[in-house]
Amino acid sequence: MIDARYQAFDAVVQTRSFEAAARRLNLTQSAVSQRIKLLEAELGQVLLVRSKPVQPTPAGRRLLPYVAQLRLIEAEAARALAGDGAHAPVRLSVGVNADTLATWFLPAVRQVVKDEAVVLDCVVDDQDHTHALLAGGDVLGCVSTRPDAMRGCAVRPLGVMRYLCVASPEFCARHFPRGLTRQALARAPGIVFGRHDDMHDLFLRQHFGLDAGQYPQHVVPSSEGFWAMAAAGLGYGFVPAIQIAAQLSDGTLVDAAPGHAEDIALYWHHWQVQSPLMAKLSDAVADGARAVLAAA
Repeated sequence: MIDARYQAFDAVVQTRSFEAAARRLNLTQSAVSQRIKLLEAELGQVLLVRSKPVQPTPAGRRLLPYVAQLRLIEAEAARALAGDGAHAPVRLSVGVNADTLATWFLPAVRQVVKDEAVVLDCVVDDQDHTHALLAGGDVLGCVSTRPDAMRGCAVRPLGVMRYLCVASPEFCARHFPRGLTRQALARAPGIVFGRHDDMHDLFLRQHFGLDAGQYPQHVVPSSEGFWAMAAAGLGYGFVPAIQIAAQLSDGTLVDAAPGHAEDIALYWHHWQVQSPLMAKLSDAVADGARAVLAAA
């Protein structure tokens, strides 16, 4: 059983309220407060800002990843002690970018999720920012572009996701009759995923000297909706090649910038000390990625 003090801290952080945490734990608010005070006294750190809503302090945020691991170990221990009967589901939180989730991630983890009765909590963010979710204790593993391991973590190379700048043939004929030029790109609507998606901006800046704000763009925060908008002739943008193989083959989409593919190396980050179930998931992620992605 997870230490009652850590359990109280975890509940307050998740509910952002001493009162709500007390209801969750079936305790009085005073008992929850006392347990957290004892934990703070033992660690010599203030862990919570007593505001509305309650927020973890910097020290509290550093503690969160370890509390998440304790919670998972407790759940797995309970399953192990229950014997060989039907497993109670165990929740595993992972950080993934939308393109990974839409292409290779779910096939990679499918068997582990089925066999081990895992409930996945997929937290979606840009691949350049998912490691912050791991550092903050929001997830137990993440797909990221960061090649170096954070403190207390391990990292595995997954492979390279290739992105192509695509559009419909009709869009290219209308907007790029002479190919991609600075003048044409300043008028043609691009497609970006969201505020963290800088691939489009970097491409136009590096190759055509166009800065953000000097060209129109649709914002489409959906991996499937992104390429569907391009196929509908409404814009152009960078899409994973593995996601649109059929559309490229049948001519629905074409490569609007031949020779300018963007290769993004991906890595799987997880805590060095993993529970047995999380270790199985990590192995499945690495094996599944290697089967689909190009070698780095």
